[in-house]
Amino acid sequence: MIPAKRKVSRDLFKVLMRKGRSYHSAGFSLRVFFGNNDKPAKFSVAVPKKLEKSAVRRNGIKRRVYGVLHSFLPIARPGSLSAFFIKKKIDARALSGLNPEIQTILKKSGVIG
Repeated sequence: MIPAKRKVSRDLFKVLMRKGRSYHSAGFSLRVFFGNNDKPAKFSVAVPKKLEKSAVRRNGIKRRVYGVLHSFLPIARPGSLSAFFIKKKIDARALSGLNPEIQTILKKSGVIG
């Protein structure tokens, strides 16, 4: 998990959706906005109800993604706002392939170097 200070707030989420740029991979869509460089990078994860009906399972997917994102916090570009939108179901077997896919899309977007 990541600290609450490093999650995108509702107000910042609106800015991110209006001004952010989109990047896509097989399992994710990523929306990124580069703002104020003196603030830390912030992340958000959204799992649609269409993908997973149960709130318990949606939150489980979010926790798995936040767990992987935790390792990228120290190297993330300051001032970046990133929102991950999950496209496909993530189960325990797919967890091993999660880290490289997230790393690839973060590099492609410029959030990490």
